[in-house]
Amino acid sequence: MKRIDCRRQMVGLSLVELLVGMTLGLIVMAGVASVFTSTGTTNRTNENLARLQESARMAFSMVSRDVRDAGLNDCGRITQIMNVLTNAVALPWANWVGGIQGYEGGTLVPGLVSGAGADQRVIGEDAVRIMKGDTTTTVSVVGHNPGATRFTLTDTTLFSPGDVLVACDFLQATIFQAVAINDGPKTLTHALGGAAPGNCCTGLGFAAVPAPPAGRNYQYLPTSAVMRFDSVVWYVGNNGRPDSGGRSLYRQVLRGNALVAEEVLEGVSGMQLQYLVDGANTYVDAAAVADWSTVLAVRVNLTIDGVNRDLAADGSMERVRRNFTNVVVLRNRVS
Repeated sequence: MKRIDCRRQMVGLSLVELLVGMTLGLIVMAGVASVFTSTGTTNRTNENLARLQESARMAFSMVSRDVRDAGLNDCGRITQIMNVLTNAVALPWANWVGGIQGYEGGTLVPGLVSGAGADQRVIGEDAVRIMKGDTTTTVSVVGHNPGATRFTLTDTTLFSPGDVLVACDFLQATIFQAVAINDGPKTLTHALGGAAPGNCCTGLGFAAVPAPPAGRNYQYLPTSAVMRFDSVVWYVGNNGRPDSGGRSLYRQVLRGNALVAEEVLEGVSGMQLQYLVDGANTYVDAAAVADWSTVLAVRVNLTIDGVNRDLAADGSMERVRRNFTNVVVLRNRVS
C-alpha cells in the first residue's frame, strides 16, 4: 500500500528574504531619488547661470552702445561744442564736459536721487553720464536763416517744441532748444525764451564763453544735420521687489526737457567703473580723471544675481552671483 505524505512543502519567500528585498528596494529608491534631486538642482543651477550670462550680454550691449558713442553726433566727433541753453552749467544733464562723466559710489550724481526708494540709485555703486546726439533721429538741413532763428529741415515730425536738439556740421556742433515747430513747411525755430531752460543766445556759433542775447552768428549750410540731444545716466537702482533681489540696472534719460528713470534689467546688483585716459596705461577711478574729454576707454564690472534662489552647499537658499567685466573703447578717440 502506498503512503500519502500530508506534510506541506514551503513555498514563496521567508520573512528574512522579504525584509532583505524591501531594504534593497529602499536603497535603490533612495539612490534614484538622490540622483533625481541632484540632477534637478544641477539643471536649475545651470539654467540660472545661463540666465546670468544672457543678462550680462544684454547689459553690456546696452551700456556699451551708449559709452562707445559718448560725445558723438551724426557729423562725427566734433571738438567745438557750443551750448546755448540758458544756464547750461547748472543743468546736470546738459553740462557738457566732453560727452562722458563718471561718478564714484560715494559721490552724488546731480539730478539723480540716491537712497532706498524705488528707482533711486543704490548708494555705493558707480554711475556714468553719457551725452551724445541721437543718430536715430537725424534729419538734414535744407536751409538755415540765422537772423530769423529758423531751420528748414527734410522732416520735423520727429521733434516737438521744447525738445533739446543738436545741430552739427564738420566744423562745430550746437546744443539748443526747439521753440516752435511747423510740420507744414518743415521749419523749426531756436529763438530766445520758450519752455525751460530756453536758449540764452540766438546765434549758434562756437565761442569759448556765451555772449547773450545775440551770441555769435553762424549759419548751418544745407546737408548739415539736426538730431535730438541724448543725455543718459547708467546706474544700479532699487526696483522695489525685495523677493527677487531688489536691484536692477537703470538708466535716467532725457525726455523732452525732463529726466525720466527707466528700469532696464533686473538682477544687476553692482556696477564698478574705471577709466583709461589719454597718455596713461592703467585704468583709474572717476575721482582721478581731471579732464573727461581725454577718456579713451571704460572698464565696466557688473555684479549680476540670479532672480531665483538655489540650494547652496551649506543647505541654505542663496542666489547665484557672478561678476562680469568688459572694456568699451570710445569711438574716434583711439587712433
